[in-house]
Amino acid sequence: MRKNILIILSSIFLFSGCSPMVNKYHITIDTITAPNLNVTPTTYIVKALGKDTDENSLQFQYQANILNKLLRKEGYKSVESIVEAKEIIYFDYGIEKELETQEQYSEPDVGFGISIGNSYHHGYSPFWSEFGYSHYTSYRKRTIYYNRYITLLAKDKLGKELWRVDVSSIGESKNLKVIVPIMIESAIPYIGTNSNKPIKIVKK
Repeated sequence: MRKNILIILSSIFLFSGCSPMVNKYHITIDTITAPNLNVTPTTYIVKALGKDTDENSLQFQYQANILNKLLRKEGYKSVESIVEAKEIIYFDYGIEKELETQEQYSEPDVGFGISIGNSYHHGYSPFWSEFGYSHYTSYRKRTIYYNRYITLLAKDKLGKELWRVDVSSIGESKNLKVIVPIMIESAIPYIGTNSNKPIKIVKK
């Protein structure tokens, strides 16, 4: 008997929408490359873009390691010093508060009961259920959206800019360990290209 009641309750939660959500990341990519430059994989070294970024921090090392792995898959070869490198790839990432919203909504209070062995006008039913709306409760939802971004900027040893890729994604999550690798992966195919307008893609 208890098993049957649990099955009924499980069905209610299933059809009320209590199911896992699939995360999707809306990503915008903007690129520019020096005129008449044919970008091909070469030797490189990764450096921090911006004086406020600590290359020795664990966070930067974590993200730079992911960038190195993806570049090597494309045929790039990382080296230990600027002397050996044909390109210096400057890397930056971060997060900014973009927008804060407040939404007010109401939901009904639902009364629900289960009984065993009750009769009704068509005959006998081992179970019955009764839903009732007593009143509505108002809620206020506060949502903060963040702009998560990365920049890849390649220069030669004389300081001339070769190519640049800017990637951003606006969302509620502040977890850069998750979103930055997704944005790096999204950036790699667009190295050495020119986008006439921002490119929008969706990643899971």
